[in-house]
Amino acid sequence: MTVKQKKILISETVQELLTIDDNFSEREGFTIHVGKDCAELLSQARGDTPDIIFASPSCNQDDFTFCRLLREDNRISSIPVVTIVDSSKLAETNHVLHDRPADVLFTPINTHLFLASARRILGLSHRSFSRRQTSQLIHFGLNEEILRTACAFNLSSGGVFIATDHLPKIDETVFIQLDLSTAESPIHCQGVVTWHNHSEQPSHPEMPGGFGLQFASLKVSDLFALRNFIKGVETSCE
Repeated sequence: MTVKQKKILISETVQELLTIDDNFSEREGFTIHVGKDCAELLSQARGDTPDIIFASPSCNQDDFTFCRLLREDNRISSIPVVTIVDSSKLAETNHVLHDRPADVLFTPINTHLFLASARRILGLSHRSFSRRQTSQLIHFGLNEEILRTACAFNLSSGGVFIATDHLPKIDETVFIQLDLSTAESPIHCQGVVTWHNHSEQPSHPEMPGGFGLQFASLKVSDLFALRNFIKGVETSCE
């Protein structure tokens, strides 16, 4: 049975920030639809009913009212909206936060962060990237100045499963530090806790107790370091 692909509607300004090739839909499991402005985004939302919308306000005042107009239309008011803003423009950020979108991403962004946000909001567990078991040490904590040390039981360019008895709450933001041979310096980023594997009643008995973390602020250089590290693990296992 063919799994129906999720629809993502994005504005042209968001499209310009991303790298979307011809194989994107097949590889990632999403179809992308593009609207050139606020009016076209609303029209497509009403006609195609996308699963999620990514918009980025420009100088056009209509862009800033997009979330409000969508919420006022009962036909499409339940569609989650992710807004991408320039964090250096305080007025723009405050305006966007007032509309309470499902998520806010700050430029610069990349396709990895774009997909991570979409998957988290839509509750999708699928990952298109390789996930490999490791014995790599990882440091984590709710405060970036106070970190615990644990084992990164498995690792991918999208996230990590941390083996530990100290479980942050689901959806809680966690700071991590990861030292990889493929990175020029330690990787520092934040992630969102997506699931728990309790030691007493594990949902995955083949795994230790711990929690899954989805990366939410990974730099492009760190993303490539992770991918190269995982490729090295794959090669050594062949």
